[in-house]
Amino acid sequence: MIDPASQVPPTAVSLDLSVVTYNSARWMAAFLQSLLKQRYPVASIRLLVRDNGSDPAQYAACKALLEDAAHHFADMILTRGENVGFGAGHNHNLRIAQAPLFLVCNVDIEFHPDSIARAVAQAMQDPERVACWEFRQQPYEHPKLYHPASLETGWCSSACALFRRSALERVGGYETRIFLYGEDVELSYRLRDHGYILKYCPQAVCIHHTYTHAGEIKPRQFFGSTLANLYLRLRYGSPWDILVGWALFLALWLHSPPVPDKYAGLAANLWAAIRNTPYFLRSRKRSDTRFAFLRWDYGVRRSGAFHVTPPLPTEPPLVSIIVRTYAGRQGWLRECLKSLAHQTYPRIEVIVVEDGSREAADLVEEYQPCFERIVYLPQPKRGRCHAGNVGLENATGELLGFLDDDDLLFADHLEVLVAELSAHPECELAYAVGMEVATRVHSITPLMYEETRHAIVYRQPYSRFALWNHNYIPIQTALFRRTLYLRHGGFDETLEYLEDWNLWTRFSLDASFHFVDKTTSLYRVPADGHDERQRQDKLDGYYATARSKQRNMQARLSLAELETYFHEHARHTYLVAISFSQVRKLLVSSWLLRPLLWPARIVTWAIRRRRRT
Repeated sequence: MIDPASQVPPTAVSLDLSVVTYNSARWMAAFLQSLLKQRYPVASIRLLVRDNGSDPAQYAACKALLEDAAHHFADMILTRGENVGFGAGHNHNLRIAQAPLFLVCNVDIEFHPDSIARAVAQAMQDPERVACWEFRQQPYEHPKLYHPASLETGWCSSACALFRRSALERVGGYETRIFLYGEDVELSYRLRDHGYILKYCPQAVCIHHTYTHAGEIKPRQFFGSTLANLYLRLRYGSPWDILVGWALFLALWLHSPPVPDKYAGLAANLWAAIRNTPYFLRSRKRSDTRFAFLRWDYGVRRSGAFHVTPPLPTEPPLVSIIVRTYAGRQGWLRECLKSLAHQTYPRIEVIVVEDGSREAADLVEEYQPCFERIVYLPQPKRGRCHAGNVGLENATGELLGFLDDDDLLFADHLEVLVAELSAHPECELAYAVGMEVATRVHSITPLMYEETRHAIVYRQPYSRFALWNHNYIPIQTALFRRTLYLRHGGFDETLEYLEDWNLWTRFSLDASFHFVDKTTSLYRVPADGHDERQRQDKLDGYYATARSKQRNMQARLSLAELETYFHEHARHTYLVAISFSQVRKLLVSSWLLRPLLWPARIVTWAIRRRRRT
């Protein structure tokens, strides 16, 4: 099985590329250059450009650049009109489109050389029900949630997205009453309301010059996105979603980000909302699909929205991922291997160790073309720790990691951690944030489940002292150098649970860890409260056993590190920790408490006077 997102199509497919400009001359040259460098033949691309009432000088500059490059494309059509908004501008281009695929993008985009080829290859592989494929943005990846195995997502950003033209025409294109921001979410929800599927295409990468700095608040984005959120709730939300939307919308008058002309913008939005509410209510959704709203977001977000990944080394090291599985887990294992096949990192070795059975042989063989090397090691039934150690012994990579069969990695997990370890050579282990997903399983064969809750439980910057007290590094979140394994060995096979905590604790005795504040993986816990309590009771009951393994561990600490240890231990152990010196200082310095010291002072004075006499 070859991952279609990593393959260039054997023959080029006709493609319409739609761009809407508004005073965009500064971006046009770089945008066109990135197009001309595509491995996808630009002679198969029709370039459709709609100018939304730019300044005449800006329009003339863009027109000159487009005309100079026009002979490279199958056709180039430039039209000009009033500023009708982002979505309406692309609707204009959609009416003159001819190709089966319609690529929508901003002009402040630069494509990686193989990005269009990868997106088209994915589109050619997917069934007709898939209507859209979103490109991955750099330097800031959009933090919305997607499924790491299926790559399905709740909505696609139109900063750069490939559409099936027939699907766009069926649903009527973009909603023209949303001028800017949020129109892509509305179109995504309407496509899903008509039964279409949307996908994320992490192998197709573009650079998006959208923010001048991390965390920037753009006034037009603030006003446009908050108004669009209310519109979407009116059309796709439940009565409760609509009520919450109005409450959030009106609450902006009391508290909102510091943007220029805040009250004038809010007043304009309020009038637009009152005027358009009947329209959006009349055009309510037609299906029973549940559409997500979470305050101002459209579903769960992954942490790390503004994390910038360092560049990968020029010669990327081989990464070995050890997957532990056992009988009856092929559905989970297939998803696990899919998430590994979708990784954006190029050099991966997968070691699949099956404990006590031989069911996964054919499945592992199916994924042979996806990795640099994949090894299947069936073992007699000896437990998860033994399976992990067999994987470690047979791994050949410079960097090592674990992925249990029901855990999943988001597509950039390995890319992020390898880049961070390369940028921090003094560290021997890097770990990111893992998302806890409460999962209710309906069927094992075929695998059918429901994800009921997504939460970030551990988001702890590295502290070796806190790690000695409790485990905050879920096993799939970490990637470590082989040198750590060679010095400290693998899992303690006498442990049944918390074996990963024991391993991290031993590694931490003489190594530095690096924390990456970005969600790059997920792990599952039972959705049923009873099952979750039983799971937690087992872990809590085994805590003392795991702590007893630490008694013979030795670490060399400086006095400064020892002092830090006591402070961190107090912070993680006690609700309130006050030292004797702090109490004494409080008693002496507080004028309210000084009268309480008078009797002691009188007694002390009397004793001293008696001794002198």
